Amino acid sequence: MSNQPNEPQKDNKISVAHSSLQTSENPSSQAKKATSTSSSKSTTADKNVNALTQWQSLSPWSMLSFIFGSAKAILSNGYAIIPVVYAGWQSGFDLQMGLLGFVVAILLLTIFSFIQWRTYRFKLSGQQLNIKRGLFFTRKDEIPLNKIQNIRYSQPFYFKPFKLGTLIVETAGSKDDEAHLSALDAAQASKLKQQLLQLAPQQLATNDAVDEISTKNTANSVNTPSDKTHNTIVVRNLKQLIQFGFYQNNLIWFAVIAGPIMGQIKWEQIVELPIIQQFWSAVVSYSGPSIALQAIAIMLTLLLVYCLFSIISIVAAVLKYHPYTLDKQQQTLQRSGGVISHQQDALAIRRVQLVHFSQPFLAKLLGLWTLYFKQVKGQEVEQKTTEHMLLPSVKTAEIAAILAQIPQLAGGTTNIPARYQAIALAWFLRRGLLMYIPALLILIFTGLNPISEVALLIATAVMGLTFLRYKQWGYVIEDEVLWQHSGLFGHHWKRIPYEKIQHVSITQTKGQQRSGHAYIEIGLASGSLTLPYIAEKDALFIAEKAMQTIKQDYRNWI
Repeated sequence: MSNQPNEPQKDNKISVAHSSLQTSENPSSQAKKATSTSSSKSTTADKNVNALTQWQSLSPWSMLSFIFGSAKAILSNGYAIIPVVYAGWQSGFDLQMGLLGFVVAILLLTIFSFIQWRTYRFKLSGQQLNIKRGLFFTRKDEIPLNKIQNIRYSQPFYFKPFKLGTLIVETAGSKDDEAHLSALDAAQASKLKQQLLQLAPQQLATNDAVDEISTKNTANSVNTPSDKTHNTIVVRNLKQLIQFGFYQNNLIWFAVIAGPIMGQIKWEQIVELPIIQQFWSAVVSYSGPSIALQAIAIMLTLLLVYCLFSIISIVAAVLKYHPYTLDKQQQTLQRSGGVISHQQDALAIRRVQLVHFSQPFLAKLLGLWTLYFKQVKGQEVEQKTTEHMLLPSVKTAEIAAILAQIPQLAGGTTNIPARYQAIALAWFLRRGLLMYIPALLILIFTGLNPISEVALLIATAVMGLTFLRYKQWGYVIEDEVLWQHSGLFGHHWKRIPYEKIQHVSITQTKGQQRSGHAYIEIGLASGSLTLPYIAEKDALFIAEKAMQTIKQDYRNWI
Protein backbone atom coordinates (compact mmCIF):
# COMPACT_ATOMS: atom_id res chain seq x y z
CA MET A 1 0.00 0.00 0.00
CA SER A 2 2.73 2.47 0.91
CA ASN A 3 4.72 1.69 -2.25
CA GLN A 4 1.84 2.21 -4.63
CA PRO A 5 1.98 6.02 -4.60
CA ASN A 6 5.70 5.90 -5.46
CA GLU A 7 5.27 3.76 -8.53
CA PRO A 8 3.66 6.44 -10.66
CA GLN A 9 6.44 8.84 -9.67
CA LYS A 10 9.02 6.30 -10.80
CA ASP A 11 7.24 5.89 -14.06
CA ASN A 12 7.08 9.65 -14.41
CA LYS A 13 10.84 9.97 -13.84
CA ILE A 14 11.47 7.29 -16.41
CA SER A 15 9.22 9.04 -18.90
CA VAL A 16 10.90 12.39 -18.25
CA ALA A 17 14.34 10.84 -18.66
CA HIS A 18 13.19 9.19 -21.88
CA SER A 19 11.84 12.54 -23.05
CA SER A 20 15.12 14.33 -22.29
CA LEU A 21 17.08 11.57 -24.04
CA GLN A 22 14.80 11.91 -27.02
CA THR A 23 15.35 15.68 -27.02
CA SER A 24 19.12 15.33 -26.82
CA GLU A 25 19.07 12.96 -29.76
CA ASN A 26 16.82 15.27 -31.75
CA PRO A 27 19.56 17.03 -33.80
CA SER A 28 21.05 13.70 -34.84
CA SER A 29 17.68 12.32 -35.84
CA GLN A 30 16.93 15.53 -37.72
CA ALA A 31 20.21 15.22 -39.56
CA LYS A 32 19.40 11.61 -40.47
CA LYS A 33 15.95 12.65 -41.65
CA ALA A 34 17.46 15.48 -43.66
CA THR A 35 19.99 13.09 -45.18
CA SER A 36 17.27 10.60 -46.05
CA THR A 37 15.15 13.41 -47.51
CA SER A 38 18.02 14.65 -49.64
CA SER A 39 18.70 11.04 -50.68
CA SER A 40 15.10 10.58 -51.77
CA LYS A 41 15.24 13.89 -53.65
CA SER A 42 18.44 12.72 -55.31
CA THR A 43 16.78 9.45 -56.36
CA THR A 44 13.83 11.36 -57.82
CA ALA A 45 16.19 13.71 -59.63
CA ASP A 46 18.11 10.75 -61.07
CA LYS A 47 14.86 9.27 -62.39
CA ASN A 48 13.98 12.57 -64.04
CA VAL A 49 17.45 12.82 -65.55
CA ASN A 50 17.22 9.27 -66.90
CA ALA A 51 13.93 10.17 -68.56
CA LEU A 52 15.63 13.08 -70.31
CA THR A 53 18.15 10.74 -71.92
CA GLN A 54 15.38 9.48 -74.25
CA TRP A 55 13.98 11.46 -77.16
CA GLN A 56 11.32 13.83 -75.78
CA SER A 57 8.57 15.60 -77.69
CA LEU A 58 7.12 18.97 -76.82
CA SER A 59 3.65 19.55 -75.43
CA PRO A 60 0.93 20.40 -77.97
CA TRP A 61 0.67 23.73 -76.16
CA SER A 62 4.03 24.59 -77.74
CA MET A 63 2.14 25.45 -80.93
CA LEU A 64 0.98 28.61 -79.13
CA SER A 65 4.59 29.57 -78.56
CA PHE A 66 5.49 28.92 -82.20
CA ILE A 67 2.52 30.99 -83.41
CA PHE A 68 3.25 33.97 -81.15
CA GLY A 69 6.99 33.71 -81.81
CA SER A 70 6.54 33.76 -85.57
CA ALA A 71 4.06 36.64 -85.38
CA LYS A 72 6.45 38.60 -83.15
CA ALA A 73 9.34 38.04 -85.57
CA ILE A 74 7.21 39.25 -88.48
CA LEU A 75 6.08 42.37 -86.63
CA SER A 76 9.51 43.21 -85.16
CA ASN A 77 11.19 42.91 -88.57
CA GLY A 78 8.34 44.45 -90.53
CA TYR A 79 8.56 48.07 -89.40
CA ALA A 80 9.81 48.94 -92.90
CA ILE A 81 6.32 48.25 -94.31
CA ILE A 82 4.69 50.72 -91.91
CA PRO A 83 4.84 53.59 -94.43
CA VAL A 84 3.26 51.33 -97.07
CA VAL A 85 0.42 50.37 -94.71
CA TYR A 86 -0.03 54.00 -93.68
CA ALA A 87 -0.15 55.18 -97.29
CA GLY A 88 -2.64 52.45 -98.19
CA TRP A 89 -4.83 53.42 -95.26
CA GLN A 90 -4.82 57.05 -96.38
CA SER A 91 -5.79 56.16 -99.94
CA GLY A 92 -8.55 53.77 -98.91
CA PHE A 93 -8.75 50.37 -97.22
CA ASP A 94 -10.67 47.31 -98.39
CA LEU A 95 -12.02 45.73 -95.18
CA GLN A 96 -12.94 42.38 -96.78
CA MET A 97 -9.53 41.90 -98.36
CA GLY A 98 -7.88 42.88 -95.09
CA LEU A 99 -9.88 40.30 -93.12
CA LEU A 100 -9.19 37.64 -95.73
CA GLY A 101 -5.45 38.33 -95.58
CA PHE A 102 -5.55 38.16 -91.77
CA VAL A 103 -7.35 34.78 -91.81
CA VAL A 104 -4.90 33.36 -94.38
CA ALA A 105 -1.94 34.56 -92.29
CA ILE A 106 -3.34 32.91 -89.12
CA LEU A 107 -3.99 29.68 -91.04
CA LEU A 108 -0.44 29.58 -92.43
CA LEU A 109 1.04 30.30 -88.99
CA THR A 110 -1.04 27.48 -87.47
CA ILE A 111 0.07 24.96 -90.11
CA PHE A 112 3.69 26.03 -89.70
CA SER A 113 3.45 25.72 -85.90
CA PHE A 114 1.83 22.27 -86.14
CA ILE A 115 4.71 21.02 -88.30
CA GLN A 116 7.27 22.46 -85.88
CA TRP A 117 5.59 20.73 -82.93
CA ARG A 118 5.33 17.33 -84.65
CA THR A 119 8.95 17.28 -85.79
CA TYR A 120 10.69 18.75 -82.71
CA ARG A 121 12.58 16.29 -80.44
CA PHE A 122 15.26 16.73 -77.77
CA LYS A 123 17.27 14.62 -75.33
CA LEU A 124 20.34 14.65 -73.10
CA SER A 125 23.13 12.43 -74.38
CA GLY A 126 26.26 12.28 -72.25
CA GLN A 127 27.67 15.80 -71.98
CA GLN A 128 25.56 17.33 -74.73
CA LEU A 129 22.01 18.32 -75.59
CA ASN A 130 20.66 16.91 -78.87
CA ILE A 131 17.96 18.73 -80.85
CA LYS A 132 16.22 17.24 -83.88
CA ARG A 133 13.66 19.03 -86.07
CA GLY A 134 12.49 19.45 -89.65
CA LEU A 135 9.93 17.86 -91.99
CA PHE A 136 11.55 17.40 -95.41
CA PHE A 137 15.09 18.17 -94.28
CA THR A 138 15.99 17.00 -90.78
CA ARG A 139 18.26 19.30 -88.80
CA LYS A 140 20.14 17.92 -85.81
CA ASP A 141 22.05 20.11 -83.36
CA GLU A 142 24.48 18.77 -80.78
CA ILE A 143 25.18 21.31 -78.06
CA PRO A 144 28.06 20.54 -75.63
CA LEU A 145 27.07 21.45 -72.07
CA ASN A 146 30.40 23.19 -71.41
CA LYS A 147 29.75 25.58 -74.31
CA ILE A 148 26.39 26.81 -73.03
CA GLN A 149 26.47 30.53 -72.23
CA ASN A 150 22.90 31.55 -71.39
CA ILE A 151 19.80 29.66 -70.36
CA ARG A 152 16.57 31.62 -70.28
CA TYR A 153 13.36 30.32 -68.73
CA SER A 154 10.40 32.38 -69.90
CA GLN A 155 6.76 32.03 -68.87
CA PRO A 156 4.56 34.10 -71.21
CA PHE A 157 1.10 35.14 -70.13
CA TYR A 158 -0.56 32.45 -72.25
CA PHE A 159 1.41 29.72 -70.42
CA LYS A 160 0.90 30.99 -66.85
CA PRO A 161 -2.54 29.36 -66.30
CA PHE A 162 -1.08 25.96 -67.28
CA LYS A 163 2.17 26.39 -65.27
CA LEU A 164 4.21 25.89 -68.43
CA GLY A 165 7.27 27.73 -69.67
CA THR A 166 9.87 27.95 -72.42
CA LEU A 167 13.54 27.08 -72.00
CA ILE A 168 15.93 28.86 -74.38
CA VAL A 169 19.54 27.66 -74.63
CA GLU A 170 22.26 29.84 -76.15
CA THR A 171 25.94 29.13 -76.76
CA ALA A 172 28.90 31.47 -77.12
CA GLY A 173 29.20 33.03 -80.55
CA SER A 174 25.75 31.98 -81.77
CA LYS A 175 23.58 34.48 -83.60
CA ASP A 176 20.34 32.57 -83.08
CA ASP A 177 18.87 30.51 -80.27
CA GLU A 178 20.47 27.05 -80.30
CA ALA A 179 17.49 25.41 -78.59
CA HIS A 180 13.95 26.64 -78.01
CA LEU A 181 12.05 24.15 -75.82
CA SER A 182 8.47 25.37 -75.54
CA ALA A 183 5.61 24.46 -73.18
CA LEU A 184 7.71 22.52 -70.66
CA ASP A 185 6.31 21.71 -67.26
CA ALA A 186 7.90 23.96 -64.62
CA ALA A 187 9.42 21.01 -62.72
CA GLN A 188 10.75 19.42 -65.91
CA ALA A 189 12.23 22.73 -67.05
CA SER A 190 13.91 23.21 -63.66
CA LYS A 191 15.54 19.75 -63.78
CA LEU A 192 16.67 20.22 -67.37
CA LYS A 193 18.06 23.68 -66.60
CA GLN A 194 19.95 22.22 -63.65
CA GLN A 195 21.52 19.54 -65.85
CA LEU A 196 22.40 21.96 -68.64
CA LEU A 197 24.12 24.30 -66.18
CA GLN A 198 25.89 21.28 -64.63
CA LEU A 199 24.78 22.23 -61.13
CA ALA A 200 25.03 19.80 -58.22
CA PRO A 201 21.54 18.99 -56.85
CA GLN A 202 22.92 16.81 -54.03
CA GLN A 203 25.07 19.66 -52.76
CA LEU A 204 22.17 22.07 -52.88
CA ALA A 205 19.91 19.63 -51.02
CA THR A 206 22.54 19.04 -48.33
CA ASN A 207 23.06 22.76 -47.80
CA ASP A 208 19.31 23.32 -47.51
CA ALA A 209 19.06 20.52 -44.93
CA VAL A 210 21.95 21.91 -42.86
CA ASP A 211 20.45 25.40 -42.94
CA GLU A 212 17.09 24.00 -41.77
CA ILE A 213 18.71 22.14 -38.84
CA SER A 214 20.72 25.23 -37.88
CA THR A 215 17.55 27.33 -37.84
CA LYS A 216 15.66 24.86 -35.63
CA ASN A 217 18.53 24.63 -33.12
CA THR A 218 18.92 28.38 -32.48
CA ALA A 219 17.60 27.82 -28.93
CA ASN A 220 20.77 25.79 -28.19
CA SER A 221 23.00 28.52 -29.82
CA VAL A 222 24.26 26.06 -32.41
CA ASN A 223 25.48 27.79 -35.57
CA THR A 224 26.26 25.17 -38.17
CA PRO A 225 28.52 26.64 -40.87
CA SER A 226 27.35 26.01 -44.40
CA ASP A 227 28.86 26.73 -47.78
CA LYS A 228 25.91 28.33 -49.50
CA THR A 229 25.90 27.81 -53.24
CA HIS A 230 22.86 30.02 -53.79
CA ASN A 231 22.47 33.56 -52.54
CA THR A 232 20.57 36.65 -53.58
CA ILE A 233 22.92 39.41 -54.70
CA VAL A 234 20.45 42.27 -55.16
CA VAL A 235 16.72 42.99 -55.50
CA ARG A 236 15.25 45.99 -57.31
CA ASN A 237 11.85 47.33 -56.23
CA LEU A 238 9.21 49.15 -58.27
CA LYS A 239 10.60 52.62 -57.49
CA GLN A 240 14.09 51.65 -58.66
CA LEU A 241 12.74 50.18 -61.91
CA ILE A 242 10.76 53.38 -62.54
CA GLN A 243 13.98 55.34 -62.10
CA PHE A 244 15.71 52.97 -64.53
CA GLY A 245 13.01 53.46 -67.15
CA PHE A 246 13.21 57.24 -66.70
CA TYR A 247 16.93 57.57 -67.39
CA GLN A 248 17.14 54.69 -69.90
CA ASN A 249 15.01 56.43 -72.51
CA ASN A 250 14.21 54.71 -75.84
CA LEU A 251 13.31 57.81 -77.83
CA ILE A 252 16.03 57.07 -80.40
CA TRP A 253 14.53 53.66 -81.22
CA PHE A 254 11.09 55.24 -81.45
CA ALA A 255 12.49 57.76 -83.91
CA VAL A 256 13.91 54.95 -86.06
CA ILE A 257 10.49 53.28 -86.27
CA ALA A 258 8.49 56.49 -86.58
CA GLY A 259 10.84 58.06 -89.13
CA PRO A 260 9.17 56.52 -92.21
CA ILE A 261 5.75 57.67 -90.95
CA MET A 262 7.06 61.21 -90.52
CA GLY A 263 7.78 61.27 -94.25
CA GLN A 264 4.08 60.69 -94.97
CA ILE A 265 2.89 63.59 -92.80
CA LYS A 266 2.06 66.92 -94.44
CA TRP A 267 4.19 69.19 -92.31
CA GLU A 268 2.87 72.35 -93.98
CA GLN A 269 -0.50 71.71 -92.35
CA ILE A 270 1.10 70.87 -89.00
CA VAL A 271 3.11 74.10 -88.98
CA GLU A 272 -0.05 76.13 -89.65
CA LEU A 273 -1.81 74.78 -86.54
CA PRO A 274 -2.65 77.60 -84.06
CA ILE A 275 -0.79 75.97 -81.16
CA ILE A 276 2.39 75.69 -83.24
CA GLN A 277 2.09 79.30 -84.39
CA GLN A 278 1.61 80.51 -80.81
CA PHE A 279 4.61 78.50 -79.62
CA TRP A 280 6.89 79.85 -82.34
CA SER A 281 5.70 83.42 -81.72
CA ALA A 282 6.61 83.02 -78.05
CA VAL A 283 10.07 81.71 -78.97
CA VAL A 284 10.69 84.60 -81.41
CA SER A 285 9.47 87.22 -78.94
CA TYR A 286 11.77 85.86 -76.25
CA SER A 287 14.88 85.28 -78.37
CA GLY A 288 14.51 88.14 -80.85
CA PRO A 289 16.48 87.83 -84.11
CA SER A 290 19.23 85.76 -82.47
CA ILE A 291 19.55 82.40 -84.18
CA ALA A 292 21.52 81.02 -81.25
CA LEU A 293 18.73 81.68 -78.73
CA GLN A 294 16.18 80.17 -81.10
CA ALA A 295 18.34 77.06 -81.44
CA ILE A 296 18.55 76.81 -77.63
CA ALA A 297 14.75 77.06 -77.36
CA ILE A 298 14.36 74.25 -79.90
CA MET A 299 16.86 72.09 -78.00
CA LEU A 300 14.94 72.64 -74.76
CA THR A 301 11.74 71.63 -76.54
CA LEU A 302 13.37 68.44 -77.77
CA LEU A 303 14.58 67.73 -74.23
CA LEU A 304 10.99 68.08 -72.99
CA VAL A 305 9.80 65.63 -75.65
CA TYR A 306 12.58 63.26 -74.60
CA CYS A 307 11.35 63.35 -71.00
CA LEU A 308 7.74 62.77 -72.08
CA PHE A 309 8.75 59.66 -73.98
CA SER A 310 10.35 58.35 -70.81
CA ILE A 311 6.87 57.17 -69.88
CA ILE A 312 7.18 54.51 -72.59
CA SER A 313 10.54 53.40 -71.22
CA ILE A 314 9.22 53.31 -67.64
CA VAL A 315 6.30 51.08 -68.58
CA ALA A 316 8.59 48.81 -70.61
CA ALA A 317 11.11 48.52 -67.74
CA VAL A 318 8.44 47.66 -65.18
CA LEU A 319 6.71 45.10 -67.39
CA LYS A 320 9.97 43.42 -68.34
CA TYR A 321 11.89 43.38 -65.04
CA HIS A 322 9.50 43.72 -62.07
CA PRO A 323 10.15 42.19 -59.58
CA TYR A 324 13.88 42.15 -60.41
CA THR A 325 16.13 39.67 -58.57
CA LEU A 326 19.76 38.80 -59.30
CA ASP A 327 21.01 35.57 -57.69
CA LYS A 328 24.28 33.69 -57.72
CA GLN A 329 23.95 29.91 -57.84
CA GLN A 330 27.26 28.07 -57.85
CA GLN A 331 29.01 29.24 -61.05
CA THR A 332 26.05 31.08 -62.65
CA LEU A 333 24.32 34.45 -62.40
CA GLN A 334 20.54 34.14 -62.51
CA ARG A 335 18.17 37.03 -63.11
CA SER A 336 14.39 36.78 -62.74
CA GLY A 337 11.45 39.13 -63.21
CA GLY A 338 8.67 40.17 -65.56
CA VAL A 339 5.00 41.09 -65.13
CA ILE A 340 3.29 39.84 -68.29
CA SER A 341 5.96 37.33 -69.25
CA HIS A 342 7.98 36.04 -66.30
CA GLN A 343 11.59 35.42 -67.28
CA GLN A 344 14.56 33.72 -65.63
CA ASP A 345 17.99 34.12 -67.24
CA ALA A 346 21.09 32.15 -66.26
CA LEU A 347 24.57 33.22 -67.38
CA ALA A 348 27.77 31.25 -66.71
CA ILE A 349 30.08 33.56 -64.76
CA ARG A 350 33.15 32.33 -66.64
CA ARG A 351 31.60 33.76 -69.83
CA VAL A 352 31.64 37.31 -68.40
CA GLN A 353 34.43 39.19 -70.18
CA LEU A 354 34.07 42.59 -68.54
CA VAL A 355 31.73 44.66 -66.40
CA HIS A 356 30.35 47.82 -67.99
CA PHE A 357 29.19 50.62 -65.66
CA SER A 358 26.90 52.94 -67.60
CA GLN A 359 25.60 56.30 -66.30
CA PRO A 360 23.57 58.33 -68.83
CA PHE A 361 23.01 62.03 -68.23
CA LEU A 362 19.70 61.63 -66.37
CA ALA A 363 21.16 58.78 -64.31
CA LYS A 364 24.07 61.06 -63.42
CA LEU A 365 21.60 63.54 -61.93
CA LEU A 366 20.03 60.73 -59.90
CA GLY A 367 23.39 59.25 -58.86
CA LEU A 368 22.59 55.85 -60.38
CA TRP A 369 24.42 53.34 -62.60
CA THR A 370 23.45 50.42 -64.81
CA LEU A 371 25.77 47.41 -64.66
CA TYR A 372 26.16 45.22 -67.75
CA PHE A 373 27.86 41.84 -67.48
CA LYS A 374 29.27 41.67 -71.00
CA GLN A 375 29.62 38.08 -72.14
CA VAL A 376 31.15 36.26 -75.08
CA LYS A 377 29.93 37.98 -78.23
CA GLY A 378 27.00 36.26 -79.88
CA GLN A 379 23.41 35.76 -78.79
CA GLU A 380 23.19 37.97 -75.70
CA VAL A 381 20.72 37.68 -72.85
CA GLU A 382 18.60 40.57 -74.10
CA GLN A 383 18.17 38.87 -77.50
CA LYS A 384 17.19 41.29 -80.29
CA THR A 385 18.51 44.36 -78.49
CA THR A 386 21.95 42.65 -78.29
CA GLU A 387 22.34 43.87 -74.73
CA HIS A 388 23.99 41.90 -71.97
CA MET A 389 22.63 40.83 -68.60
CA LEU A 390 22.04 44.08 -66.76
CA LEU A 391 21.56 45.30 -63.20
CA PRO A 392 19.56 48.58 -63.10
CA SER A 393 19.50 51.55 -60.71
CA VAL A 394 22.67 50.85 -58.73
CA LYS A 395 24.02 53.50 -56.36
CA THR A 396 27.75 54.14 -56.32
CA ALA A 397 27.98 52.96 -52.70
CA GLU A 398 26.42 49.60 -53.67
CA ILE A 399 28.88 48.67 -56.43
CA ALA A 400 31.73 47.34 -54.25
CA ALA A 401 29.36 45.21 -52.15
CA ILE A 402 27.69 43.74 -55.24
CA LEU A 403 30.92 42.79 -57.00
CA ALA A 404 32.35 41.38 -53.76
CA GLN A 405 29.57 38.77 -53.85
CA ILE A 406 30.83 37.55 -57.25
CA PRO A 407 34.48 36.68 -56.54
CA GLN A 408 34.57 34.47 -59.65
CA LEU A 409 34.84 37.61 -61.77
CA ALA A 410 38.50 37.96 -62.70
CA GLY A 411 40.44 40.58 -60.77
CA GLY A 412 40.03 41.66 -57.16
CA THR A 413 39.21 45.35 -57.67
CA THR A 414 35.57 46.23 -57.07
CA ASN A 415 35.50 50.01 -56.50
CA ILE A 416 35.11 52.44 -59.40
CA PRO A 417 38.26 54.61 -59.63
CA ALA A 418 37.91 58.15 -58.33
CA ARG A 419 40.03 59.61 -61.17
CA TYR A 420 41.62 58.53 -64.43
CA GLN A 421 44.59 59.28 -66.66
CA ALA A 422 43.45 61.48 -69.57
CA ILE A 423 44.45 60.89 -73.18
CA ALA A 424 46.65 63.38 -75.04
CA LEU A 425 45.27 66.78 -76.09
CA ALA A 426 46.35 66.04 -79.68
CA TRP A 427 43.31 63.76 -80.03
CA PHE A 428 41.01 66.77 -79.58
CA LEU A 429 43.04 69.17 -81.70
CA ARG A 430 43.00 66.81 -84.70
CA ARG A 431 39.20 66.56 -84.55
CA GLY A 432 37.74 69.64 -82.90
CA LEU A 433 39.54 72.32 -84.89
CA LEU A 434 39.04 70.38 -88.13
CA MET A 435 35.30 71.17 -88.01
CA TYR A 436 36.00 74.90 -88.39
CA ILE A 437 37.56 74.54 -91.85
CA PRO A 438 34.22 74.28 -93.79
CA ALA A 439 32.72 77.12 -91.76
CA LEU A 440 35.73 79.38 -92.39
CA LEU A 441 35.65 78.63 -96.13
CA ILE A 442 31.95 79.59 -96.26
CA LEU A 443 32.71 82.78 -94.31
CA ILE A 444 35.56 83.73 -96.67
CA PHE A 445 33.61 83.20 -99.92
CA THR A 446 30.14 84.43 -98.83
CA GLY A 447 30.92 86.86 -96.05
CA LEU A 448 28.98 87.26 -92.83
CA ASN A 449 25.40 86.19 -93.53
CA PRO A 450 22.84 83.80 -92.03
CA ILE A 451 24.40 80.83 -93.85
CA SER A 452 27.90 81.47 -92.51
CA GLU A 453 26.44 82.14 -89.03
CA VAL A 454 24.72 78.74 -89.06
CA ALA A 455 27.94 77.08 -90.29
CA LEU A 456 29.96 78.71 -87.48
CA LEU A 457 27.29 77.74 -84.95
CA ILE A 458 27.34 74.10 -86.09
CA ALA A 459 31.16 74.03 -86.05
CA THR A 460 31.21 75.47 -82.52
CA ALA A 461 28.64 72.95 -81.30
CA VAL A 462 30.53 70.02 -82.83
CA MET A 463 33.83 71.26 -81.38
CA GLY A 464 32.19 71.58 -77.97
CA LEU A 465 30.84 68.02 -78.12
CA THR A 466 34.25 66.76 -79.28
CA PHE A 467 35.89 68.51 -76.34
CA LEU A 468 33.43 66.92 -73.91
CA ARG A 469 34.19 63.52 -75.37
CA TYR A 470 37.92 64.19 -75.12
CA LYS A 471 37.58 65.11 -71.44
CA GLN A 472 35.77 61.82 -70.78
CA TRP A 473 38.41 59.61 -72.41
CA GLY A 474 40.75 58.04 -69.87
CA TYR A 475 42.13 54.88 -68.32
CA VAL A 476 43.37 53.44 -65.03
CA ILE A 477 45.99 50.68 -64.78
CA GLU A 478 45.71 48.40 -61.75
CA ASP A 479 47.31 45.10 -60.71
CA GLU A 480 44.62 42.73 -62.02
CA VAL A 481 42.32 44.88 -64.14
CA LEU A 482 42.38 47.74 -66.63
CA TRP A 483 39.70 50.44 -66.47
CA GLN A 484 38.52 52.40 -69.52
CA HIS A 485 36.52 55.61 -69.05
CA SER A 486 34.51 57.26 -71.82
CA GLY A 487 31.29 59.15 -72.41
CA LEU A 488 29.81 62.44 -73.56
CA PHE A 489 27.22 63.83 -71.15
CA GLY A 490 27.29 60.71 -69.00
CA HIS A 491 29.93 58.30 -67.72
CA HIS A 492 30.99 54.85 -68.89
CA TRP A 493 33.48 52.69 -66.99
CA LYS A 494 34.61 49.32 -68.34
CA ARG A 495 36.42 46.95 -66.01
CA ILE A 496 38.71 44.68 -68.08
CA PRO A 497 40.53 41.76 -66.38
CA TYR A 498 43.94 41.11 -67.93
CA GLU A 499 43.31 37.36 -68.05
CA LYS A 500 40.35 37.89 -70.40
CA ILE A 501 42.42 39.74 -73.01
CA GLN A 502 42.91 37.68 -76.17
CA HIS A 503 45.09 40.00 -78.22
CA VAL A 504 46.63 43.48 -78.07
CA SER A 505 47.39 45.70 -81.07
CA ILE A 506 49.51 48.88 -80.79
CA THR A 507 49.59 51.36 -83.69
CA GLN A 508 51.41 54.67 -84.09
CA THR A 509 51.50 57.43 -86.68
CA LYS A 510 54.72 59.34 -87.29
CA GLY A 511 53.40 62.24 -85.25
CA GLN A 512 52.54 59.90 -82.38
CA GLN A 513 56.03 58.39 -82.51
CA ARG A 514 57.56 61.85 -82.12
CA SER A 515 55.25 62.77 -79.23
CA GLY A 516 55.49 59.37 -77.50
CA HIS A 517 51.83 58.37 -77.87
CA ALA A 518 50.06 55.35 -79.35
CA TYR A 519 46.71 53.72 -80.07
CA ILE A 520 46.11 50.41 -78.32
CA GLU A 521 43.33 47.99 -79.31
CA ILE A 522 42.38 45.36 -76.73
CA GLY A 523 40.63 42.27 -78.06
CA LEU A 524 38.19 40.32 -75.87
CA ALA A 525 35.74 37.56 -76.66
CA SER A 526 33.00 40.18 -76.19
CA GLY A 527 34.54 42.58 -78.74
CA SER A 528 37.38 45.08 -79.04
CA LEU A 529 38.14 48.20 -77.00
CA THR A 530 40.37 51.11 -78.01
CA LEU A 531 42.43 53.54 -75.94
CA PRO A 532 43.50 56.40 -78.25
CA TYR A 533 46.47 58.71 -77.76
CA ILE A 534 47.75 57.20 -74.51
CA ALA A 535 51.37 57.31 -73.40
CA GLU A 536 53.50 54.84 -75.33
CA LYS A 537 55.02 53.43 -72.14
CA ASP A 538 51.53 52.73 -70.76
CA ALA A 539 50.50 50.96 -73.98
CA LEU A 540 53.58 48.73 -73.82
CA PHE A 541 52.98 48.02 -70.14
CA ILE A 542 49.34 46.99 -70.78
CA ALA A 543 50.39 44.68 -73.61
CA GLU A 544 53.19 43.10 -71.55
CA LYS A 545 50.96 42.72 -68.49
CA ALA A 546 48.19 41.03 -70.50
CA MET A 547 50.55 38.61 -72.22
CA GLN A 548 52.32 37.79 -68.95
CA THR A 549 48.99 37.07 -67.22
CA ILE A 550 47.88 34.78 -70.04
CA LYS A 551 51.24 32.99 -69.95
CA GLN A 552 50.85 32.24 -66.25
CA ASP A 553 47.21 31.17 -66.61
CA TYR A 554 46.60 29.55 -69.98
CA ARG A 555 42.97 28.58 -69.35
CA ASN A 556 40.44 29.27 -72.05
CA TRP A 557 39.43 32.94 -72.11
CA ILE A 558 35.80 31.95 -72.43
